Amino acid sequence: MVNSNLGRARQQGVVLIAALVMVLVVSGVAVTLMSSSSVDMKVINAAQEYDEALTSVYADASRAIYEEIKVNGATNFTKPNLAPSPTDGSKPDDEKVDLTAAGAKASLSLLKAPGVPSPTNCSRKRSAHDTSTQIKCSRDLRVVSSVAYGKNNRHTVSVVAGIEQESL
Repeated sequence: MVNSNLGRARQQGVVLIAALVMVLVVSGVAVTLMSSSSVDMKVINAAQEYDEALTSVYADASRAIYEEIKVNGATNFTKPNLAPSPTDGSKPDDEKVDLTAAGAKASLSLLKAPGVPSPTNCSRKRSAHDTSTQIKCSRDLRVVSSVAYGKNNRHTVSVVAGIEQESL
């Protein structure tokens, strides 16, 4: 009987150490899983902020084009280019006109290619029966919209929308 009590006394310390090792292993696994889930949440939040900013930029560009046509009578779209031609033979810069839109978060500008617009075939569908139309389009106008997003507005998303105008 003395021998069996002596063996139990030795085993009680081993069980305690084994239990502490198991607690440490389980705690390590839990900490690893929690840290990887927080990284996943940051990635998901960044993707959501980008999608939200991109949608906002597209909406602001469409709103600016709509308001320019409906409110201002498309005066900025039809004005001749005001940028002077350089005298040194270099290519002139694009003309830039700032646009505004009600409630817009993005900065909006209208870019016009310098010089005479170059007419090209329109990309819209024409009637299958009408082969004699000589409608040409000018693609020299672009609406550039950009917005900052993310923590401390560190990131920027920009959209360039081309405007096609018919000309005869």
